[in-house]
Amino acid sequence: MKYVSYLFILILLQLQVVANIAEKTPEENFADKVVVLSVGQKDLVNSQAFTFWQKTLEKANKEKAAAVVLEIDTPGGLAFDTRSLIMDELASMDVPLIAWVKREALSAGAMITYSADRIYMAEGTTIGSAAIVNGTGQAIEKTMRAKLESAFEASMRAVAEKKGRRYDVIQAMMIVDEDNERTIGGVVVKKGGLLNLTASEAAQIIDEKPLLADGIANSLEEVLKAEGLSEKELLRVDKTGFERIAYVLAALSPILIMVGIGGAYLEMKAPGFGFFGLVSLCAFGLFFFGNNVAGNLAGYELLAVFLLGVLLVLLEIFLLPGGIAGILGAVLMLGSLWFSMADGVDFDRARDTESVSLTEVLILPGVKLVAGMLGGLVIMMLGAKYLPDLPLFRRLVMAGALPSGRVSAESPESLVGQTGVALTDLRPSGTIRVENQERDRDAMSRHGFIPSGARVRVVEEGMRLLVEDVTESEDLS
Repeated sequence: MKYVSYLFILILLQLQVVANIAEKTPEENFADKVVVLSVGQKDLVNSQAFTFWQKTLEKANKEKAAAVVLEIDTPGGLAFDTRSLIMDELASMDVPLIAWVKREALSAGAMITYSADRIYMAEGTTIGSAAIVNGTGQAIEKTMRAKLESAFEASMRAVAEKKGRRYDVIQAMMIVDEDNERTIGGVVVKKGGLLNLTASEAAQIIDEKPLLADGIANSLEEVLKAEGLSEKELLRVDKTGFERIAYVLAALSPILIMVGIGGAYLEMKAPGFGFFGLVSLCAFGLFFFGNNVAGNLAGYELLAVFLLGVLLVLLEIFLLPGGIAGILGAVLMLGSLWFSMADGVDFDRARDTESVSLTEVLILPGVKLVAGMLGGLVIMMLGAKYLPDLPLFRRLVMAGALPSGRVSAESPESLVGQTGVALTDLRPSGTIRVENQERDRDAMSRHGFIPSGARVRVVEEGMRLLVEDVTESEDLS
């Protein structure tokens, strides 16, 4: 049972480290503070950055921040993630949302800027070129482009209505007109082109309203002064080092599940060594750590469910063969992994409002879980086929073999009824040596755990021998 002890001790140590970090880095309260979020050059191409912004905006809304300032300098990024951020978070903010274009706000950056309550731009900055392109930056096929543009146009019309902005400005930034030349606020957009505005062009007054920007500001201090927020405490919010690592680990959840499952299986095939078990343990530990710090539902409760599932599976292998404990344990483990990947904010929203359903929240975690399980299955299949032939594996297994006398050539006769010795623990699978056979055989215990060195009898042949322990029932000395 040493692996059970290792499992609990190492996971408890991991939890203690995470708990200590959490205690030493308490979250700041946003109440009546100006919260500054940076939207940098590479942020909009990182899906995990959207998760961070979503949670920060939710917190600012809940704790009634004085305002949220988006400090923007970006060439663009992920269109659909941006649309979700705009419609789910930016458009529904109760606290004032201010966008300050520090250098450029292109593509998705232009959409985010347009969604703010107030917009400021530094001298010499630009905004525009928000057409939808594919992942390689190339134009999309005509019909698909029309479909996507229609959906995005509807979203931005809703923003224009709520924020009181000119819709033709964002439309000219997003939609290419191949046939007509357009003039927006004195700026000419040629046929087949997109609107780009400089700071002075965006801030020009037309019909007693600014075309887009509410003013020119060359520093964050000037923005705060223009908005009457100079006296408010400024809080710049960014991901910590642990959060950055956690977001990466959360994104790699399917791979961690794959490694965890595969490592556990290979540990069963190579008992007594512990390397693969340690790999599996680390993979699942990183899985829970990453999803917990990234703000998903992974926490002590789901970890406890996972450990209970592990315990039931181990009981099935060592003490209570029959299937019930193992099946229940597997269900608990898979269920805890599934829910651990669910976004905590979306889960609360699904529970408290009708803006999103619980089914929608759990679809992506379910896809990740299936992908991880399929990857683990591949590792299991490759391990079953190639692992026994690896020199390192065979040396490790033979190190636990009992001394044997002279053996004769392998008999072609059936092995059913013949006896031998377990070279490794069978829990339930492992390796045995049948008497008078020259090579070791893969075997599986018929009734639970069989320790290394025990006498066994073959009860069934196949791709793997099925054996039973006869140590206590027969005198084979």
